[in-house]
Formats: sequence, C-alpha cells, structure tokens
Amino acid sequence: MTMTKTTLMIALSIVLLLYGNSAADATDQAFEQAGKSADIAGYSLSKVHRWLHEQALEQIDPLTTLYKADGKWNYRDTAADCYPFLVWAAYVVDQEALDGPVRDILHAEMKLCNHYDRIPVPYDFTTNRKMENLKWDEVVFQASEYVKDGLIAIVEVTGQDEWFERMKGIEEDLWKYARIDTPYGKIPSTNVEVNGEQLQALIRLYTMTGEKKFLTWAERLGDFYLTKGHFVPSRLRDHGCEIIGGLGLLLGIESEVNSQKAEHYRKAIQYMFDQILARGLNPDGLMFNSIADKPVIREEGQLSDGWGYNYVGYLCYDMAVGKPVYRDQVERTLSNLLKPQYKDYKWEGTSIDGYADSIEGGIYLVNRLPVKPAIEWIDREVATNVARSSDPLETAELWGTMKLQANGVRTVIMHALMHTRGLIARPWRHDLRLGAAQSGDTLAIILKAEKPWEGKLIFDIPRYRQYMGFPKDWPRMNTLPEWFTVESKTNYTINNLSTGSSMKRMGEQLHAGLTVTIPAGGEIRLLVEPREK
Repeated sequence: MTMTKTTLMIALSIVLLLYGNSAADATDQAFEQAGKSADIAGYSLSKVHRWLHEQALEQIDPLTTLYKADGKWNYRDTAADCYPFLVWAAYVVDQEALDGPVRDILHAEMKLCNHYDRIPVPYDFTTNRKMENLKWDEVVFQASEYVKDGLIAIVEVTGQDEWFERMKGIEEDLWKYARIDTPYGKIPSTNVEVNGEQLQALIRLYTMTGEKKFLTWAERLGDFYLTKGHFVPSRLRDHGCEIIGGLGLLLGIESEVNSQKAEHYRKAIQYMFDQILARGLNPDGLMFNSIADKPVIREEGQLSDGWGYNYVGYLCYDMAVGKPVYRDQVERTLSNLLKPQYKDYKWEGTSIDGYADSIEGGIYLVNRLPVKPAIEWIDREVATNVARSSDPLETAELWGTMKLQANGVRTVIMHALMHTRGLIARPWRHDLRLGAAQSGDTLAIILKAEKPWEGKLIFDIPRYRQYMGFPKDWPRMNTLPEWFTVESKTNYTINNLSTGSSMKRMGEQLHAGLTVTIPAGGEIRLLVEPREK
C-alpha cells in the first residue's frame, strides 16, 4: 500500500513530535534495516514452512506417530537433533501443527519407548517394538542427548509444557539409576560430553523448579571436574563444547546462590579458559578442533565449528564475575570473521552442519556483542550455505530431515528471528515479509503481504526469566536468543506510521498477539515503544 502525501506528513509529524529530529533519523535507519530484514526473514520462514509441510510432517510414521526423520527413531540423533527443530519450525510457522502431529510424537515416544522408568530406548520399526538390549552406557548417552539437544531446545521456547515434564522425568531417573561412584557421590557417566549435557540440563531444572536436588547433582559434576583445578578438555568441537558451556553456566548460577562455591569453581574455570586461549586458537581467535600439547598459538589446522559455543561459556564467566575479563577476546574474534579466509570456510567439509553450527555459535555471541562485521558474516554465510536464498522460493530445493539437515533448519530459524527481533506472524503465509529493527528501546516493524492478510504479531517475552527461572539472561546454548522482549505489566505505545494512528497495549497483550490487517499489496510500519504506566 503506497502512503498518500497527507498520511506520510502525518506519520512524519508523529515521529518528530514524539522523538525529535535525531531520533527521527535513527527511526528512518531502523525502518531501512527492517525492510532489508523483512526480505531475509520472509524468504527463510517461507522456506521453513515449505520444509515443514512438504518434507518433515511427511516423515511421521502413520502406525506409531513417531518421527522417522532418517528412517529410524532413536535418541542420539532423531529425538536429539531432528525432533526439536521440527518443533521449532511448527512453533514459528504453524501452531496448529505444533499442537497436533508434532506434539503427538512426544506422546508416542513416551508410550512406546520408556524402558527404565522414564528413561527411553530406541524403537525398531522392523520388529515394531522398542530395542531393549542396548548397553547401559549407550542408554545413558542417548537419553542425555535427548534431554540436552532435544528437550532443552524445546523447553526454551515452550516453557513448562509437556516437554518440560518429559525432560524433568528423564533427568530424575538418570540420577536415580546413576552407577558411577565418585568422592562426591554417584554420577551417571564418565563421558565428558554426557556430563557437559547434564550440567546444562540440571542447572535449568534447578532454576525452573527451585528443587535443590538438581543443583546438588550439578555440583557433583562440577566437583568431579574442577576440584583438582587443572581440567582442560582436549576437544574444542562437537562432543567437547558441552562441558565448556556447562561449567560456565554452573559458575553463573553459583555466583548467585553460593559465592564460596562460585569462587572455588571460578579459579579452575579461568585456568581452563586461559589454557584454551593459549593452546587452541589461530591468530584471529577462531578455535581449532583440539588444543595443542604446548601453550603456543598455531598457525594452521582445522577450525572448530563449535568456536562460538565455547565462547558462550566465556561470556558466562564475565557475567558471573561482573567484569569484562574475556569480552575483548570475543569481540576481536567476531571482528575478524569478514576476513577472506572465513568466506565459505569448510568447517566440516561441504556438510551443511558445519556451516550451521558455526553460524549458530556466532548468533549466540552477536546477541550479546553486536559486532557489525560478525553480523555481516552471519548474513552472508546463511544466505549462501544454509538458507540458500538465491533460489526462487517456490522451486527451491528443500533441506532433508536427517540430523545434519535439521541442524540447518535450526540455524535458518534462529537467523530469521534475529531479523524479526523475535516477532512471529501467525498464521504464516508464503507471501508475507516481516522484519524488525531496534533503535534504543524502540522497535521498528515492517510487515508486507501480496494478498489480503489478517493475523497477529506475537511479541517475545523475557523467556530466560518467565520460562527458565534465571534471574539473569545467562549466555547459553540450545536456545532461541531473545532480541526485543515485552514485559507483561508494562504499557507500550504502538504508532502505525502507515495510517497515522496510535494505540496502547500492555506487554501481556502484545505477547498474546497484536491483531493486524493488511490489504492486497499492502504494507504496515509500526513503531513500538514502552511507556510508563
């Protein structure tokens, strides 16, 4: 919809009256960025919508209603890496699918696969029964994978829903059946990946429930690795990142509930982090797959696609101690990403998973440190190697549903919501274009539609506090980062620059959904700003 001269003058007058000339300039820049973001997010979310309906939902087994993403239902791959991003896709682009067949998968796997109380084992489609003969360590590994990579990612966006109860139940039984004796109590595994996953799950369960047992179990793992004071993981890529981020998150929570314990952990974690910096980086701050035997900076080697995941732990450390110990290092690394050698860098050969993981880690970091070269790198790499947005939408080749492809879908969703600042348009349709950009605490929104559309704009909330129970928004993996969030009891002013009108809504109303109507070929431009009660 083209704005008339009169409407445009009214809109500009509102901006000037409310914000002043300099703020109006910033608002213009925000709308310019929102327009670019609308094209990026619109394409990506529409492609995700196609993938959901043309690929993913088609892989639900009609007999069991389990998700046969790559022909099987297990917990190390399908449940951990395929199912959560089916949930994310449905959550963002088709809520009816989320509350229908996607949720039914959860019900089916609990009914068919629980074996050791609530601890599950894989399902065998050839015999139509669960696989009961797995070794115990494999059972623990698969259940832990499901909790950390699968259920945590879901719970971070759905809160204390059925997926939360599933996560809590599996964790309680993993620790009920813990078999490994240590000086600090029994733990479920000595696998460093499993224990990193457990740290991240237990800390979330502690803050979500307030039940001390979850923190006690997490502290057993913290003591197991940190009491001697010289623990350094040798692996800095997949299967090694979990313990780095897990210990960082443990330090963060201990800094709030037990300062003495936090100080004990802090010294050992700082030693670990410093050793990684001394022995595991290239000159630009990117991490190698493993650390060197000697404390030197290596010039060559295969770079880890988990570099960003690891630096998340460093940002946790800074928040825990209340000063920027590692911030400069992380910012320097982000600022180096636009160097030519990181264009289309083959993190894991040509696998989409390497690109997706590296970009995901970058998104976690720019959510905290919006370094411009890193944002440009993320946009470029997503467009070229993950979303592949140069292809016409309706004929573009879709991702598959196996775990590496599903991780690509995950990162595309994360990137799209970075460009909507967490806004979701429901119902989603392929002709929609939604983008948003911030100027201070003001959000500029552009929404376009080729055909008449009526729906709701869903605003994000501080999920870290309202869902996860964190007093602070601790940096962490396996989440959809928060961008622009609304507080339930805060008043917000919504100025519609396309009509010259204004309205007020509470944050809880914006989260429930702001009703929007767009005529064919239309566009709306909204400015959203918090106001005092």
